[in-house]
Amino acid sequence: MKRFTESVFTDLKYRLVGAGAIVGLLLPFVLLLSGVPASAALRWTAFLTLSAAGAAAGWAAQRLSARMVRAELQGVVGRMREIEEGFREASFNRDWSACGAESCGLTVAGDDEVGHLAEAYNALVDEVVNAHKMEAASSELTETLSTKLEIEALCRAAIELILGQTGATAGCVLVREESELRVAANHGLSDVSQLPQSDHVRRALDTRQVQIVRIPRDIALEGVVTSFKPRQVLVVPICYESQALGAVIVASDAMLGKDAMWLVRQFQQGMGLALNNAVTHARLQRIAAIDPLTGVLNRRFGMRRLHEEFQGAMRQGTQLGVVMFDIDHFKNVNDTYGHLAGDRVLAETARRAQCALRETDVLLRYGGEEFVVIVPGAGEAALIKVGERVRLAVAAAPVCDGGQEIPVTVSVGIGQMQGRDDKEESILKRADEALYAAKEGGRNCTVCHGRTVAQQLEATPTA
Repeated sequence: MKRFTESVFTDLKYRLVGAGAIVGLLLPFVLLLSGVPASAALRWTAFLTLSAAGAAAGWAAQRLSARMVRAELQGVVGRMREIEEGFREASFNRDWSACGAESCGLTVAGDDEVGHLAEAYNALVDEVVNAHKMEAASSELTETLSTKLEIEALCRAAIELILGQTGATAGCVLVREESELRVAANHGLSDVSQLPQSDHVRRALDTRQVQIVRIPRDIALEGVVTSFKPRQVLVVPICYESQALGAVIVASDAMLGKDAMWLVRQFQQGMGLALNNAVTHARLQRIAAIDPLTGVLNRRFGMRRLHEEFQGAMRQGTQLGVVMFDIDHFKNVNDTYGHLAGDRVLAETARRAQCALRETDVLLRYGGEEFVVIVPGAGEAALIKVGERVRLAVAAAPVCDGGQEIPVTVSVGIGQMQGRDDKEESILKRADEALYAAKEGGRNCTVCHGRTVAQQLEATPTA
């Protein structure tokens, strides 16, 4: 209805007074129909009196309704202003836990328009508070994921976060490494060995779409083994620029609501960027750790690895040793065959040495033509066997460079951890002194504790 003034109550007054006056003007004609003589009913004084009476009745009705309705509305407005202060404080503190229909809502006093207004306002409050909570949860997702650069740490934080925010019961993160998927983090799933081969996972990665599997209570989903009966399983592909990086499996013993599904979508976007950053970081770390010529660890990262192995041996009370070897007469190789041939000799020596080592041994380029093998859990006998395997592998055949064959041998020195008061620098020093003794003793031999290993060890079986 069209408004005449800025006040609804002023408009109501004008309308009621006008309506009352009009009704008063019509009453004389009603009186005629009821049998009142025209001489009495149609007198101008009757019109004036009845019109004035109708206007007065309209004015009285407006005053009464305004008093009643205004009191109700003023109470609603006052409560809304209190709630406004609560909202402002919650926005400033970023804490919406104290806001809701019960604490920040209006009292529904009746089943009239004012009561319906209160109900609608309370529903609006719930939606506003829920929107802020979803925004806060999304911000927490983004902040947490953006601070993790290590793949394992990122995946652990991600699965804990998504389970906590959605209310799901269990889940895991699969990460693609080259062409294979591996489980990088798991929470609550008792057997995840078959998940990388799951049809649901493959479908999610192929379509780049979230796969939602609803499971009746008497049915078990193949590949998802839990200590509870899941009602719903989500397979969330993690992608970055159309490249599938992995997937997150979320299992819940109840159906997830729309808010949880919205958070899953937000998580999917943030996790894609975070996982791409972590994979890139790991790739750069690997590039930084590898000697580009030989393909083994460089000295900086090799020494960091020695420190880690030394600390682990100290904690666990296990043994640790190093095998240091140096290419014999390497300067003559460079002078005779050229530096490119020398690079070929270095790379081939590292390759042969790596092939002679166990998976747990760590080979690093210590400097120039000198290499070090970190051998965890090895005593003296095992270290000697490792040194001899390396020496024999390098000397087994000349290195071919174009049409020339370059004979190559190495001298080997053994250094071993001696007691819990030892230091990693001392182990390297012992190996270096033994290597020097091997050089002085004629080269192409292994020295431990100042003694050259007898040649019969050439036939020693692999440790």
